[in-house]
Amino acid sequence: MNTPTEATATPASVPTHTGRDARTLVEALIARSAGSDADRTVVTALDAAGDPIESLTPVELDRRARALAAALRETGGAGDRVIVPALPGLDFHIGFLGCLYAGMIAVPVPAFRTAARGGTTSRAERLAAICGDCDPCAVLVSTQEDADEADAELLPGVRWIAVRQPDAPEAAGAALPDPVALDPATTALLQYTSGSTGDPRGVVVRHGNLVANQAAMRDRCEVEPTTTIVSWLPFFHDMGLCTAVVLPLVSDATTVTMEPATFVRDPRVWLRAIAAEDDVFTAAPDFAYDMCVNRIPAEERAALDLSTWRVAVNGSEPVRAATQRRFAEAFRTSYFREEVFSPGFGLAECTLVVSVSRSLEPPVVARYDRDALAEGKAVPTSVAADGLELVGCGTVVDDVHVAVADPGTRHRLADRVVGEIWVDSPGNCGGYWGRAQESAEVFAARLAGADEDLDRTYVRTGDLGFVDGGELFITGRIKDVLIIGGENYFPQDAEAVAVDAHPAFAQQRAAAWPLSEDDRGVAVVVETTVRDPEVLAAAVRAAGIAVAKVLPTAVSVYAVPRNKVPRTTSGKIRRRACAQQVLAGQLEPLARWSSRRTDGAA
Repeated sequence: MNTPTEATATPASVPTHTGRDARTLVEALIARSAGSDADRTVVTALDAAGDPIESLTPVELDRRARALAAALRETGGAGDRVIVPALPGLDFHIGFLGCLYAGMIAVPVPAFRTAARGGTTSRAERLAAICGDCDPCAVLVSTQEDADEADAELLPGVRWIAVRQPDAPEAAGAALPDPVALDPATTALLQYTSGSTGDPRGVVVRHGNLVANQAAMRDRCEVEPTTTIVSWLPFFHDMGLCTAVVLPLVSDATTVTMEPATFVRDPRVWLRAIAAEDDVFTAAPDFAYDMCVNRIPAEERAALDLSTWRVAVNGSEPVRAATQRRFAEAFRTSYFREEVFSPGFGLAECTLVVSVSRSLEPPVVARYDRDALAEGKAVPTSVAADGLELVGCGTVVDDVHVAVADPGTRHRLADRVVGEIWVDSPGNCGGYWGRAQESAEVFAARLAGADEDLDRTYVRTGDLGFVDGGELFITGRIKDVLIIGGENYFPQDAEAVAVDAHPAFAQQRAAAWPLSEDDRGVAVVVETTVRDPEVLAAAVRAAGIAVAKVLPTAVSVYAVPRNKVPRTTSGKIRRRACAQQVLAGQLEPLARWSSRRTDGAA
């Protein structure tokens, strides 16, 4: 893995550009701080009630980033890693950009309590694993008081640096940014994927990856200087970082942010912040839109004016047509239109976005024959009972090439044939930190065949899908596919059928997986808020029968309390973790039904 070399902090010559012309994020901020909107607010943080608690102009953000960079350079040099937790207010923005100004590599992670003892929680264990992988020289906290009170045992040998620094001495400020911060080919951050706690992988994201990827998002969704980006997404996740930090700087837009906990506690704060602006871009996972419908009463929806909401990117896995229809119908009185939704597909290994629907164009929704999909073919059908409804994730953004390949033979597949999605784009990152072999396998794939461009390399996404009429459709993850009778079935299909089978499961989450390696049976866990034993008994039976109609195998269904199905930080279902918890007895069901005699047959 290539790591930026130590660079001497010398005065850098920064070309005069707008943020939209910049090659790196640092260059974008410097340009805005010297431009015509230097004194216009670039970012605002809201509190739990939705009231502004702090705003910064480009000049102020630039000055604070330089001050922190000067302090960081007293701890380490260019290319050293710095842990950047999800700090409150605007501290993350300052901390992240301060690392870049110093030429250091930012490592965003979830928030943690500085007084917590390592190993007491899974979050602490994950943090320890990340630190063991990237060997940081410092970790950021909000204030000097936080730094003084930090428990040294949490991160032994690592210095705690306060984001809130006094202005840097003139000499130190003049030496910044470090030259590597203006080089698109050098590393800006390590984006740790939301996989298993014990073995996190750091995606090497270069300065050029960040700008190129979000410039493509900007152009596809027409994000302008007059646009306001409203986000509650966690900064340590790629979608949150790009949406709330990178996109506004490369588009000359402004951004309004709030804590993820604020949205979870009261989704109205997010929608009110949207209603307060004139031209709004947002991005959120699929479940967020369902949460708004479930938590906001009809009489309160009518009081919202969402007519200025122009782009609502839906980037979860999977994007559900039912969610989008339900939200659009619920907020019709708020002047929301379904064409505001822009379904998209992306991943950390490609910085973020690969494809996304154009703004204010109706989302593409199509129904495909289940049996044909099991054989790897996408055959449209008009028969609802035989079809699986899929949402198109748009066409690929500018300068991106996608190939759908047979994961075994590596041959390109035709349209409407299901295969692994491979991506070649300016957003493709530099591999996994310190993992040369795995990086070569994932980030340097080449298609087989004499007619292929031998110079083109791809990132293997691990996602299955197909192209139909230029639209990219996602069917699932390779590792999650249910293989039954030699054919492939997708767990999302079984999960959707189970959720729709009974009112007790309506609008809830589910997870499906094979019962064991040598057993053709499938298990489905479904969340519920119901506690009545008779209702639950009828619900699991209805779900089991419904799933058995679409999967030719034995089926077991378990009802569990709401929010018990494990998910990643981005809201994706962790099916393997769910299976392990059920097997270990850690996820106790409220009710169960099975067509297998060994599990209480019906």
